[in-house]
Amino acid sequence: MPRTPAPHTSPRLTGERGPDDQLLVLLVATWVLATGRTPPDRPIDQLGPEELIAFWADDETAGR
Repeated sequence: MPRTPAPHTSPRLTGERGPDDQLLVLLVATWVLATGRTPPDRPIDQLGPEELIAFWADDETAGR
């Protein structure tokens, strides 16, 4: 059975990837799995400060 292309569901980076970039992808993927949030629709290294805060903010600890 052929696979249907899935919508973007994993973090992406532009350019070459080093160990730090691989760690970033791992952390973002882990956060997506832990929170159920949708990953950003463009490469992580192209997001602005507000977009990063919106993605990483933890609603459960925001009031502490």
